[in-house]
Amino acid sequence: MSTNVPTEGKQPLEQRHPETAMTQKNTVDIAQVVETQERSWFTVTLFVLCALVMLADGFDNQALNYAAPGIIKEWGINRALMTPVFNVSIVGWMAGSVVFAMLADRIGRRRAILLATTLFGAFTFAVPFAHNLVELSILRFCAALGIGGGMPMAVSLITDYARSGKRGLIITLLYLGYTAGSSGGGLLAAEIIPAYGWRSVFYLGGAGAVVAGIILFAGLPESIRYLILRNPSSKRILAYARKLKPSAQFADDTRFTIQEQARTGVPVTHLFTEGRSAMTAFLWLALGFSFVTHFFLSQWMTTLLTDEIGFANAARSQALFQLGAGFSWFFGWMIDKKGVRVMTLTMILGAIPVAALGLAVGTGASLTMAMALVSGLLVLGGNIGLNAISSMIYPTFIRSTATGASFAVARIGAILGPLLAGVLIAIGTPIGTIFLLAALPMLAAGVACFMLNRTITPEAAREMSLRSALSRH
Repeated sequence: MSTNVPTEGKQPLEQRHPETAMTQKNTVDIAQVVETQERSWFTVTLFVLCALVMLADGFDNQALNYAAPGIIKEWGINRALMTPVFNVSIVGWMAGSVVFAMLADRIGRRRAILLATTLFGAFTFAVPFAHNLVELSILRFCAALGIGGGMPMAVSLITDYARSGKRGLIITLLYLGYTAGSSGGGLLAAEIIPAYGWRSVFYLGGAGAVVAGIILFAGLPESIRYLILRNPSSKRILAYARKLKPSAQFADDTRFTIQEQARTGVPVTHLFTEGRSAMTAFLWLALGFSFVTHFFLSQWMTTLLTDEIGFANAARSQALFQLGAGFSWFFGWMIDKKGVRVMTLTMILGAIPVAALGLAVGTGASLTMAMALVSGLLVLGGNIGLNAISSMIYPTFIRSTATGASFAVARIGAILGPLLAGVLIAIGTPIGTIFLLAALPMLAAGVACFMLNRTITPEAAREMSLRSALSRH
């Protein structure tokens, strides 16, 4: 029979090695701190600051769209000549997503966000000084690098601090900041451009980004998970842990650990190692296909519907479609409850109202607007849900890279969607067929989501939900 009384001449472990006992006693898994964090101003402030990044990104990303008519009129150019400028912006956005994502996994989320915000703020402010399309393209490309980098980094940072059971909801709520910046910027531009000219929107966007950068510099924390992996001796770890869980009263000598290991090499290559290849491939396919439909409708819906139901009703249909993004939080909440399979159903169901738009136009404006709203709920809400998943299924050391790469891949679909619509319109395709073809990528995205759910790794399951991982693996 065992006993706790030490044998003669033999001391207990904690008496023989007090420093070892102290280390064991004061070692804390940071994942448990995050999972059991308490409500505090620290997490509220973090969310607000990340939302500020999204808002600034949303406004500056759409600034050229608002200013384009004024630029065309002042410079006396054909509107078709603005197409290369828009395309250069998209390329810059894609490049920024990847470059800043990999940089963030090297230097930290906080530094990457500050650098991206400074970059797009400075070059947005410089756009009014452009005198021709070449200068405008260069300045917009540089600004787009920062715009593309800021948003995925904000998503990665908030993910590192979110409880596993609420990550999807918090990430999708964060996207409301981007929606507010892009749509609110349009309302603001409508007021200031007629009064002060097209340059005013860039002055405002650039100055706003600089102010946001100052606020972020003063208050934005670094990812506590990143610090433990890359700089475990940092005093900020203890400070952040105490803010996350004040009642724990962590001692000064507390050592925080994480059940991960940092890796060396090019971060993007790790997206295809340790069993992640299939998972990454199907995530990218799902995002690419869904964004084809997203931008197909976002850029061409008003034009396609105007001849059928009039410009006013077509514009209302477009607005109702965009309104769907405001309900993306529901999909984040469902992802937290049911996992990736929610997206499979969402993508497949999303194809139905998109295809129905081609039939609804023949019945009048009311049904068309109703189908546009349902399409927006499923297509835009589903897109944001997929973006949330991209930051939820990868470990800390490549989370920024994974999120940024996913954003970049999605932009490929964003380019192909409007291009496909333009080709179909040019060859005289009937409107019913156009919307039917626009719906097909959603079905392909649904298949990709189904395969994503089948190929998700045990590690990814743990990242999404600790409880579900323990029960499934």
